[in-house]
Amino acid sequence: MDTQKKSDEYSVSVFDIKQEKKDYDYIAPSQTADTLFSFVKEIRFLEQIIKNKKISARYCKENIEYLGLGIKEIAFPMKCFCDINMHRLGEHLWWYGYYGIAFSKKWGMAHGIQPLQYINVKSDLCKDFGMAFQCALKSNDKEHEALRDYLALQLMYLKPYSGIFKNRNTGEEKIKCFTDECEWRFVAKVSALGMDEIITNPARMSDGALTLMSNSLDGKNESSICFEYEDIKYIILEDMPAYHTFLSFINDSEEIEDIHKQRLISKILVWSEAKGDF
Repeated sequence: MDTQKKSDEYSVSVFDIKQEKKDYDYIAPSQTADTLFSFVKEIRFLEQIIKNKKISARYCKENIEYLGLGIKEIAFPMKCFCDINMHRLGEHLWWYGYYGIAFSKKWGMAHGIQPLQYINVKSDLCKDFGMAFQCALKSNDKEHEALRDYLALQLMYLKPYSGIFKNRNTGEEKIKCFTDECEWRFVAKVSALGMDEIITNPARMSDGALTLMSNSLDGKNESSICFEYEDIKYIILEDMPAYHTFLSFINDSEEIEDIHKQRLISKILVWSEAKGDF
């Protein structure tokens, strides 16, 4: 048999691969929302996002005991989103806060927002990842530096199927099925700002220390996703008192041009009024 001919039959040019990738960059989902939501627990945080036209990452702790690395927690700068359908958002708001901003999923993907990989802690995948990460950490070989960086980045997009989580609204800790969150993440690259991209030292992970570090990232392009007002799909507010507060903020704001004010107001969804319609 002519091996060259057989090889040609199955070969694909670089151009063909690039063209195929371009055609499938984005396909609208049929089972989840075609929207990425991000929620905060106080209206002032939402107002800051709107004013700055930036969603800034904040240092958050993640429990990684399930990997068996001898490390309980790590912290790194991220911003979380979800693609939960509107009619199922109620419980998510109860956990995370009733003030939100939403963008199209296509927009989010174009800005590098990535869905998480949920992992069964009893799976071979979990065991193998833990072993590979441990080997990479122990190696001082410069040739393994790229591997260490890759595994560290992969770790930032992993989450166990379930675990203990603190409710942002009540402060109460409960066991939670994390796959219910349908989480996507933006992980900021902050080394250019002289900040740590990942923290493993427990002494540097107090709530106060993480808040200080997070505040230093606020409003900086390097640690934020920047947007224009026309990119916003929804603005979610808890109730009518919050609506009137937010309306005053929009109308009184000197940073927001008049041409954009009505457009922003038109995107508001008051949860207490609308939740029964979904």
